[in-house]
Amino acid sequence: MKIRNLLSIKKLAVLGICVSFLAGGCGKMTESSIPELEEPVALNEAYRPVEYGTIGSVQVLMATAVPRDYCNYYSANVNISQIYVEPGDTVNAGDVLAVCDVDEAKKQLQECQAALAHENETYEISAQISDTQIRLWESQTAGQDNNEPDPSDGAADDTHETDADTNIDEYAAVTGEFSTEQTDKNESTDEDYNTQIATEQENQRYDKQLHEYRVQKINEQMALYQQLVDDGTLKAAHSGLVSYTKKLTEGRSAAAYENIVIVSDTDDLVLDIKDTAINEYKYSDYDKKYVIVDGEKYDVTESQYTSEVLVLSKINNRYPDVCVESREKPHLTAGQMYPVYFEKTKADQALVVGKDSIYKDGDTRYVYVKNDEVGREKRIITTGESDENYTQVTEGLKEGELVYYNSTDQVPTKYSKYTVKRSDFDIANYGVQYSRSDAGTITETCDYEGQIVSVNVKQDDTVEKGMLLYVVDTGEGKAAITEAKNAIDSENESYAQKIADYDKQIRDLSEGGSSTEENNQQDAEPDTAYDEQQLKLNLQLLDLQKKLAGADHTYQLSQLQSAYDSISEGNDGKGNISVYAKNAGKVSKVSVKAGDNVEEGADILQITGNSTDVLLVQVKDSNSYKVYTDNIADVGEQVSLELDGTTIYGSCIGFAGYGREAQKGYVNQDDKGVHITGNTDSGYGNAAFYIKLDNGIPDDLTRASAVKFSYVSLKKVVVVPTSIIHKQINPMDKEDISYYVWKIDGDSVVKQPVILSDYTSGSNTLVLYGIDEGDEICLDS
Repeated sequence: MKIRNLLSIKKLAVLGICVSFLAGGCGKMTESSIPELEEPVALNEAYRPVEYGTIGSVQVLMATAVPRDYCNYYSANVNISQIYVEPGDTVNAGDVLAVCDVDEAKKQLQECQAALAHENETYEISAQISDTQIRLWESQTAGQDNNEPDPSDGAADDTHETDADTNIDEYAAVTGEFSTEQTDKNESTDEDYNTQIATEQENQRYDKQLHEYRVQKINEQMALYQQLVDDGTLKAAHSGLVSYTKKLTEGRSAAAYENIVIVSDTDDLVLDIKDTAINEYKYSDYDKKYVIVDGEKYDVTESQYTSEVLVLSKINNRYPDVCVESREKPHLTAGQMYPVYFEKTKADQALVVGKDSIYKDGDTRYVYVKNDEVGREKRIITTGESDENYTQVTEGLKEGELVYYNSTDQVPTKYSKYTVKRSDFDIANYGVQYSRSDAGTITETCDYEGQIVSVNVKQDDTVEKGMLLYVVDTGEGKAAITEAKNAIDSENESYAQKIADYDKQIRDLSEGGSSTEENNQQDAEPDTAYDEQQLKLNLQLLDLQKKLAGADHTYQLSQLQSAYDSISEGNDGKGNISVYAKNAGKVSKVSVKAGDNVEEGADILQITGNSTDVLLVQVKDSNSYKVYTDNIADVGEQVSLELDGTTIYGSCIGFAGYGREAQKGYVNQDDKGVHITGNTDSGYGNAAFYIKLDNGIPDDLTRASAVKFSYVSLKKVVVVPTSIIHKQINPMDKEDISYYVWKIDGDSVVKQPVILSDYTSGSNTLVLYGIDEGDEICLDS
């Protein structure tokens, strides 16, 4: 039995095949109007046998076996003091991987505590301001009612209204922030005041929710920093091989959820369909999914992602790859590629013929069947399901009959037989630049533009934490201190002016209120009470505004003072800044000397830990090798190095950079939720990875060739000579290109569609679908 896949074959980046379907006609046939067989357009007789097969479609994607990764990161912004592991180290769950700067965490905790206190204080004052404002509007509404004209005494009422207006004008003259607003309010009707009251009450509810949200977030941050203060270590979430560490050469700061260390479980390999993100994957509804491993078929299922993962991925526009796994756990090899098949079946175990064998006359379908006696005979058939190349036959034919098909390609008559077999298929890649990787290398860079006063260490010196490294004289450092001091002075002056303004407003309003009260002695008692209530509420508003300004000032001043203290640290006040070692190590390089002018970010010196037996391999263009610069070895993949005619083997134990591609992102879900984590840019500007050689690093690497690893590596797949593959172009669509071989089927030669990979190696081509081991193909003589 053969499975027929009837589709138009187009190469995609991930070896997917776009499929369209065409349904065949059904129904009873008549022979009354069958035309005579026209002269065949084939250059010689073209027949294929009727066979049992499957009508449907197939997609083929390439997956790579990679270890399952476990990311290790802090949930808050931190400064990393030290990373204790390097790529290639083996760790157990719970091992300490790194430690953050606890003093920095304490500082962050204090800032959170100050922010929380400020949030609570300002919210409470703002709530009081809002309540007072509502009471003021309510009293103004009552005042409007009291001021309505009395028909029995119009003159007296007019006089009272004028006095009230005078009081309002005096208030407007002395109240800065409230003057215009208050004037507008006093011109409002009762309905306007009621609307303002309702709006303010709605704002109160919103402000309360916003306040609670802010408090919650600050408390969460405080809990994280408190945890760092209590224990600033980062511990391995899973056992395995360290495959990535953040490089501190570009700085010690690490953002929340930035990967510090990645541990790969080399005993738990998954099939990662690279470059096929879950937002692009369209094959979840296919009814058959399997992978071919060493020539054997294993059913697979896709890894499922939670709704939280999908939402976060969409928000950040960063989606994880599609991964598939098999319950049967076939033996996978890290770095090798495996074709994964997705089939959709429309009719299984059906008699099928090629669509190019079927002729139509209205609703009638017929074929021409080879007959030894008369050459060929026409036969009415009933058809069922169809796909792009084949149609199901439900009546009129039986298995093994030879049916004529229309072919403009010459059917080969002189050929040799090629028997399809499975073999390995590899395309090599090369890393042309490699060097020994030193553990824990830290580059000290200058934070300011200036001039080096002194370098207090020299190459090969051993330094301890806290040792003076160098001093830099920078005008910017001096200016920064001055600027920070000026910011404090400016804040104090601004606050003093605000308080003076509020005090004047309170004083003027009080004096204006007393004058108004005297003028109102002639008015009715209820009106005097109303004016006193208005004055009291307005004074309360000003007092609360003054209190709010004081709370903001205290908080802002603490922030400015903290910035000043930070800038002043290590600065003698004249711009001379002393820089001290944050870690112990050995000085491996000094890049400056006393008197050198340096720019911000310039390298000053490097401090390195112990030398390792790891090679850093960089993938760059080469005149000697065909290099795929967008590709690195996968963790666990075998690599090799030629030295004096001897092959030295090893394996990839980690990665450093992805070159021109965006840095890899990960979606992680734990008991605290879903997070997107990422790696720091390596700074190499090209793809790079780490390897360990089985027998250690040779003493003289200059005699070695490039590091060799796999660009494409598949085992026991169908590989055939490229010469037996034929291309077919749809005359109606030049972009519709498909491929086929001439297959020997008994005494017949038939056109067999095939799906090719995007890869060729020398004179061979990798075939993913259409033919299998043991099939016989025509090879041109």
